[in-house]
Amino acid sequence: MLCYEELREAVDNGYIIGDTLNVVRKNGKVFDYVLPGEPVKPEEVVTIEMVSDVLAELQSF
Repeated sequence: MLCYEELREAVDNGYIIGDTLNVVRKNGKVFDYVLPGEPVKPEEVVTIEMVSDVLAELQSF
């Protein structure tokens, strides 16, 4: 499960550039993010979401 601090650190350190990121959700909750070129398991569904929206969602937990 992804936490706010982990995603914020990835943004601050330049691993995530731009306004969007690829997000993996499990049971409707943000589970992880996927960097460009990073492999994805066949059972994972990846969506493109706004970084600000994901940070806001994670901060509310």
